[in-house]
Amino acid sequence: MGKRKVFKIRFPVVNKVGELLVPHPKFLRYVQKGDKIVVESERGVELVEYLGYSFEHCPQDPVATFVRKPTYLDREKFRRFQKRARILLKELGEAAEQYGMNLRPLAVYIPLDNQRIFFYYTAPQRVDFRQFIRDMSKRYRKRIEMRQVGVRDAVQMRGWIGVCGQKVCCANFMERFFSVGLYYIQEQNLPNSPTKFTGICGRLKCCLAFEEGNYAEKKLLPPVGSEICLLDTKSEVKVLEIDPLRRLLIYQDGDSIKETVLDSILPEGFEKIARSYDCVGCSCSSKGVEDEFVPLKGFGDYHTSKRFF
Repeated sequence: MGKRKVFKIRFPVVNKVGELLVPHPKFLRYVQKGDKIVVESERGVELVEYLGYSFEHCPQDPVATFVRKPTYLDREKFRRFQKRARILLKELGEAAEQYGMNLRPLAVYIPLDNQRIFFYYTAPQRVDFRQFIRDMSKRYRKRIEMRQVGVRDAVQMRGWIGVCGQKVCCANFMERFFSVGLYYIQEQNLPNSPTKFTGICGRLKCCLAFEEGNYAEKKLLPPVGSEICLLDTKSEVKVLEIDPLRRLLIYQDGDSIKETVLDSILPEGFEKIARSYDCVGCSCSSKGVEDEFVPLKGFGDYHTSKRFF
């Protein structure tokens, strides 16, 4: 299956990246990366940012349809609704407290069509807001939609500065969240202290998953503690450590500790075999691993981002 051109957009408030359906063949002639465009999505008619396009093997289904380039009226309505949303956030937050709803207001969003009001919040448990919606709909004469989000989505919406001194990855370039488990810490030979690798959201840092491809060789070798036979040794040796970054296998041969280069014991063409492990059971890109890996300036060589043209 060949790669297909996929157009990317970023939605306001939620800061999510989605894929755009472009019915007009001359779209790229008058829309450039970074431009604002008007689209139609499940939230209504919106003003979003066009990020560019990429080539992917298995793209997701488009979540919005291109409508037009924004007019002066569209931009003015967007700014006016933003100011109105800040006022509504305070008012709805105070009303929710009066109704005894245990939640934390995050943001209010009003689309360009002005048909609905979206109220985003976080809560430790499910909130009964039926009476609240009825009363607020009568008060503002608009349909109120409550959207509960998780802690990771909340950080993506509000943005933050990570321990690296940069803007958090989820609010900067990530298209979807990675499934990050404790096994990443063990796989990367990191100290077994999850608190050191916890992000602003209280979950394990997404950047742990960015390193996964660098440790794929470990899946081709026996686990630490195994006894193996090397060609340059006459007896069995015990595997002590596998370090893909330094390209070393450290082992114990009798009473001495020795090391050898990984490339000397792995079969020819092992890179293709190692890369295939990243695609097993992931439906091409369900884990959020992109097709093209390029360094992201300011984040170090081990961070990756999809290339936007």
